[in-house]
Parts: sequence; structure tokens; C-alpha cells
Amino acid sequence: MRAREHTMRPRPLELVTTRAMFPDRAAAGRALARLLVAYRNRPGVIVLGLAHAGVPVAREVADYLGAPIGVVVARKVGVPGIEEVALGAVAEGSHRVIADSIAWYLGVPQRIVDRLMERERVELERRAARYRAALRSFDLRARTVIIVDDGLATGATMRAAIRSVRDGRPARIIAAVPVAALPSAEEVRGEVDELVVVSTPARFNAISASYESYAPVSDDDVVALAGQPGRRASPYVRDMSDQLGAALTRRDAHERPVERTICVPAFDATVVGELGVPHVSRLATRWARRSGVRGLVILGGDVRGGRSGYAERYLAGRLRLSGYATLRVDLFTREEQGAGVDKPDALRYADLERAAARLAGVCEWAEREGVAGAHRTILAGAGTGASAVLMTAAQRTGQTFAVAVRGARVDFAPVALQKITAPTLFVVGADEERARPGYSDGIDRLSRNAVLVRIPRAGHSFEEPGALGAAVEHTVGWLGRLDARKRDADPFDA
Repeated sequence: MRAREHTMRPRPLELVTTRAMFPDRAAAGRALARLLVAYRNRPGVIVLGLAHAGVPVAREVADYLGAPIGVVVARKVGVPGIEEVALGAVAEGSHRVIADSIAWYLGVPQRIVDRLMERERVELERRAARYRAALRSFDLRARTVIIVDDGLATGATMRAAIRSVRDGRPARIIAAVPVAALPSAEEVRGEVDELVVVSTPARFNAISASYESYAPVSDDDVVALAGQPGRRASPYVRDMSDQLGAALTRRDAHERPVERTICVPAFDATVVGELGVPHVSRLATRWARRSGVRGLVILGGDVRGGRSGYAERYLAGRLRLSGYATLRVDLFTREEQGAGVDKPDALRYADLERAAARLAGVCEWAEREGVAGAHRTILAGAGTGASAVLMTAAQRTGQTFAVAVRGARVDFAPVALQKITAPTLFVVGADEERARPGYSDGIDRLSRNAVLVRIPRAGHSFEEPGALGAAVEHTVGWLGRLDARKRDADPFDA
């Protein structure tokens, strides 16, 4: 894979809106098939659908071309907390692809990349074993192989699949997709004999945005589609909903989202949040202590980006990898966020007090409802959200296990700093400190329970390459050390 120039922020993190181009995958497959007409009824052609989502598209292509259909298995490795953005991919054999620019920009440690790759390879091998047992296998030597997926975002999964297919020594490899991000299409083009794409929109967000209906595809669906002899014997092709029905509305257990949206009555408003638990904690909440959940980290959203900014999502995902349950909440309503986007410094102290009261209400709700990890509540936030976190921690003396804030505007909550008794981590950008004298005044004068970490070459929002990853790793490591000290002091509470 060609190394991508590290001169700008990777495009997959840009949130834009793309108008749907296809009603569903079947329609996309028909549009794609028309571009492959040169291979119709040609001997030696085989179509391989990239499982799962590429198989419905591949079915249409294979039927149109009159070619046999098979399956190639590759797994996207998503960024923790931002799973729709590919950190890399794994495929059958020893093949793996890392989207270097994403890992570089976020600052994802290599050990975390390796861990995620291994986890996905276990699932890949499970899928491959099932498909090989249920479906016909093909000798790819000297054949023309058309690899089909439902789209290219980063292209990592397709590149991993291409390298896996190349082991079969085909004469020619063609990658074919209905939609692709232009930079990813260019990278894939360099690894195949031909790339066929229906559309490369100028503004690309996610593959799903190109489809009006983007229903999930299960293992059973893959076997049913790839095992069909052709269109006339295919109820799915005649009417997708008749055959798959409920199957397309469900997700396999391993595909279920790790976060779910909740609404929590808190003080003067109902706040919206995303509650997520690590895989080991899929048990009844009353067994939270035994399930391996190390604590519940409640992340208070900043007035600028709320709970859904990629920085908060990545931090939450990384925390879950380390065994913490997470709850990302919006402390400010949409109207309040809209008023504060351009002038966050104009926020009144009363606004922060209200946000802090809401956060305290969320904490009480989590304890009352027995949310996994709520026996050890940790508060985290960034920017103006960090000020509300500090104020809440000052109010909940003795009820908060730890506080971790990033890019904290301590001048918004000067009184609260003197009242906090819980261990507190302040992560600040060194460049921001130099640009704004007095930015972290007061932090160094706190008790020995407070730790100040300066991230080199980082501003207040940690958008510089590697800065966010460094801040996140400091946070996770610091919490781990606190947890270890707690276990040593009171092993029955761990």
C-alpha cells in the first residue's frame, strides 16, 4: 500500500451529508453491473462478494454477467468509538491493511491496533469457516475475478480482500463498487488491474449515506444469496423483502452496537446520551462488580460539539477497551449549543451551574438505576464541558471516584477547584498554555491528588496529529493506576 502523505487531516473524520443515490443494494448492484457489460457471458469470470454487505450487490452483478458467485471474507477494523471509520482491515490468510493516516492522525498506539486486529481476526475465521462449509469454493488460478463491495470509504477492507484473492493467482483482478471516496478509489486502483465505480461524490461521508435503505446483512443472508444458482430461482432478487424480511432488520450478536441512546431526566431538562459497556459486561447490572466493569465514566459534552464529536467518541471507545462503561451526555440543549458555538467565552456562570446540576442528575440516575460501573463513577469532559464536570465534582464530594478533564477552562470554575477532593487529571495543550498566559493557573496549586499533564505541540482542542491519542492514553493510563492503588488499598472493593 502506498504511504499517504501526512500533510492534512484525514478525510474520513469530516462530517458531511451525502444525498442517497441508490434505493438499496440490489439497485446499486444493477447499476454497477451495467458498467461491467464487457464481461457478460465471458468464460473464466467469477464474481466474489465481500461479506457481508457486498454480497447482495455481487448477486445482482453475477446474475447480469451470467457468472458464478462466491464470497471473500474481510473485516473492517473500526476506530474505537468511531467504528464507521476504518482503522484497518483483516482478510483470510495473513493479510491486514492499516489505514496509516487515521492511526497517525488520532495517535492510536500500535498495541491497540494489534489488539483490535486480533479481535477481528477471530470473527473473520468464524465467518470463513461457516461460508466454506456451506458454499462452493472456486479455483481462482488464471481466472478473471471481480471483487464486489457496496462501497469504498477508506478502502481498507477492499485492499485486504484484494491481497487475499491475489494468493489464488488469478489472471486479472477487478474491484467494483457502486460508490467510493475519491482518495480511497485512487489507492485501490493502484492494487488492481481495473477499478469500476458508479459514482465518486465530491463530498463523501459514509457508505450508508448513499443508500435510502441500508439494512444489515446476516450470515444466513450471505449463505442464501451466494448459494443461489441464478436470478430465476431467486425469490430474493424478485423481491428482497419477501425472502429476508425480519432477517434484514436484525443484526448478528457480534454486530450489535456497543452504545445505545438513552434519555435521562436531569434537573431542568431531559438530557440525551449514549450508554456503552465493554463486551465483558453484557450481564445484568446488579452483577456489575463481578462482570469486570472497572467503573462508569460519564463524559460531559462541550458546548461546541456536544457528545457526538469524534474526540469524545474515541475517548469513550478507548475506555471501553480498558473495561470501563461509558455514558456520553449532552449537558447543553441544542438551542444552548447553537448560541455558544461562536462565543463559548460568553457563557454565563449560571449556564455552567445549570449544566453541572444536570450532570449531577445524570450521576444520581445512574446510581439509582444500577447502571454497570456506577459503583465507581468517574467524570470526564473537555472545554466548557470540563468546567461543568469540575463544578459537579465539587458538589459531589465523596461520591466521585475520579475526575479527568481535557483542555479545561479552569477560569470558568475557579471556586470549584478548591473544593474537589477526588483525584483529578488535567490534560492541557502545551501550545495553548503558551498562547494564553494564565490558561492553567490554579491547577498547580491544587492538592497532591491533582495531576497536570502537558501534551507537546497541542492546542486546546487537540486537533494536531497524534495529540488526541496522547491525551487519551494519558487518561486511560492514569485511571488504570488509580484503579490499581484502589485494589491494593481495599481488594474487596475492586
